[in-house]
Amino acid sequence: MTSTPDGAGTRPVKAALIPRGAQARREAAEDYALRKVPAHWKRPAFSFAMSLSGLTSSVFFLALGGQLTLTFGFPAAMTAFAVGTVLGWLGSAVIARVTAMTGLDLDLITRGSGFGFLGSAVTSLIYAVNWMMYAAIEAAYLGTALHTEWPAVPAPVWFLITAFVSVPICWYGFTQNDFVQRWLGPVFLVGLGWLVIAAVGHSDLSPSFSQPGFTAAGFFGALGALLPNVVIQILGTGDFSRFIRKTEVKRAMVVGPFVVIAAVYLVSFPLGAVLALYTGSDNPGSYITGVLGLFGVLWVAATQLRINNMNFYSGSLALANFASRILHWVPGRRFWVMFVGVVAFAGALLHVEEHLIAVVSFMGIFCLAWLGVLLADILVIKPKLRVPPAHIEHRRGYLANWGLPALGSLLLGALVGAILSMAAIPDAVVGSILGDALALAIGFGGPIVVELAGKGRFKRLARDPDPDWLDDFSRDDDQMEAAENMLACGKCGERVMRQDMVTCPVTDTHVLCSVCCAAHRTCGERCKTEAFTPSDADIRRHLEVIAVRHPATPVEPT
Repeated sequence: MTSTPDGAGTRPVKAALIPRGAQARREAAEDYALRKVPAHWKRPAFSFAMSLSGLTSSVFFLALGGQLTLTFGFPAAMTAFAVGTVLGWLGSAVIARVTAMTGLDLDLITRGSGFGFLGSAVTSLIYAVNWMMYAAIEAAYLGTALHTEWPAVPAPVWFLITAFVSVPICWYGFTQNDFVQRWLGPVFLVGLGWLVIAAVGHSDLSPSFSQPGFTAAGFFGALGALLPNVVIQILGTGDFSRFIRKTEVKRAMVVGPFVVIAAVYLVSFPLGAVLALYTGSDNPGSYITGVLGLFGVLWVAATQLRINNMNFYSGSLALANFASRILHWVPGRRFWVMFVGVVAFAGALLHVEEHLIAVVSFMGIFCLAWLGVLLADILVIKPKLRVPPAHIEHRRGYLANWGLPALGSLLLGALVGAILSMAAIPDAVVGSILGDALALAIGFGGPIVVELAGKGRFKRLARDPDPDWLDDFSRDDDQMEAAENMLACGKCGERVMRQDMVTCPVTDTHVLCSVCCAAHRTCGERCKTEAFTPSDADIRRHLEVIAVRHPATPVEPT
């Protein structure tokens, strides 16, 4: 149950699986990609778990589990999976808590974690490229399976279909993803069980699970290739845990890691390892159809629709955030869903899946450095060093544009990690694990060292928001969306919580929502250089203007 302001207080409503009415469809389309998630749009922990469950069905995990096993051996790969589970659980729990408490996606949280409004666009681009890469890999696997079964249709045609089939499924964001995961989940479980039984029972191979035996080189090689995936799983949790109500934060910190980490690293990866040993292949798109025939094609299609919907969703969020900051352009999340489809098609044509470990490892290094900076800010800089602001600020009108400590640490960590890993210094195995470790360590330690040395020199805020206009976690979800905390935007007329609005000296209404503020191109950011606090008269004028411009928008004096 959730609650929605209706002018007379609150009324209980159920979070629908399928949007109903124009307002619900509009909310589902944008899905609060650029603003806080309000109380009435939040879900229970079970819905969160179902939405994340699509991650467990990725054929990519079967492929990566198989590649690591065939490359480094079964014992080394399994040990790496166990270590990845522990590390991933801890990181995922932290991210789930922060996003659930703030109602912000990871891109918005990054703005207020020391990167600055423009500096955080770097991480949005990194994040977007990661998810588009995964979307291309999944589209390629599905297209390969379809082409194997029906070779008369050219592979590029199948890639075009598999890349864009996720577009309509991702059209209504979290709401539609929840629906898809619930209905296709049983199909995935049945097919996975059948695949394992059939592959093992009808295999002509008699693989040894103990040879080659465990070696430190094999373990570190597997872990080095695995860590980039661990971090992207951790970061991906945040795009969905933001929909959890504050009262269920502790539950989200358990449910999220259990689904997105434990189920993947203790089930999907090991099964991929077993299947690779019994089929002699690490390409599920090839051996699934050979083992299961036509049902295998249908099963791959169902599983890929589950996972690629999540890839498209997170990619569209990141691209929307990037464009709003750099281009001050907000065409809507759906536009970016289409863009992800184009990139996924191009990646499938280039057969990005044939370079799986190299591509995942390279992009993952940037994400490791990014995660290090986030954890430093969440765990040390704000609570221990008391670097202001204590809250996580995401609004352009209050943020400094650049955060050199965070951005510099990210780029330095990624550069050092990429050089060691890609150049195989001192060798491929050591370079991989050392590159990952240094990327994370520099990302984590860099901002802390700079903040200590700078002694407050690096300002994160351009100006301080009014205490009533910031989220200090003292209000629960219903209080955040109570009528007295809502105000209409002076440009778009949308009624949003004050913690998602900015005061503006340029516009005649003096009040803008954070999205309209981010998209404003001609203001010269005067709010960051001029002291401005709207008076009671300004607010009254604001209400009068809104009543004329948007007569359908209820405005209530506060």
